[in-house]
Amino acid sequence: MTERQAIIAHKITVQAAKNKLKRIPGIAVLELYGEKENLALNECASRYFSISYGYDQKPYSRLFYKSPEKTVCSWIIDTMNLKEHRAYYYFCGIWSKIELLDLTCAVSFLWREDHGFLFAEADLSRMLECSFDSRDENHFLIDIWENRK
Repeated sequence: MTERQAIIAHKITVQAAKNKLKRIPGIAVLELYGEKENLALNECASRYFSISYGYDQKPYSRLFYKSPEKTVCSWIIDTMNLKEHRAYYYFCGIWSKIELLDLTCAVSFLWREDHGFLFAEADLSRMLECSFDSRDENHFLIDIWENRK
């Protein structure tokens, strides 16, 4: 890939992230990070990704996939211990820092939109991911990884 192609690809990724963030109700966007703009976050995410994709990885929590949306949303909020008016890093193709203004509205939208999302605590102490993946096709899964430096 040429330098020009790389710049164009980056601009497309950033614009897609901005478009996605605009559609999410119940959040305030605090910052958007380019590929090398938050090295501590990138390092933390890299460590998480290196251990999180094995089929033998047991989820932190799981919920039957036919559960009602309200139950799923409450399960995500409670299990991840998410709080309103707290900042989190959110992965939307690139990392962004968001504040959850209306917790139920934001989590419900994020779940409905992609059936999963990845957050990092603002202090990088934990990575929080909810998903529906091939490790267990009958349950929604939450993975919580403690960042022990």
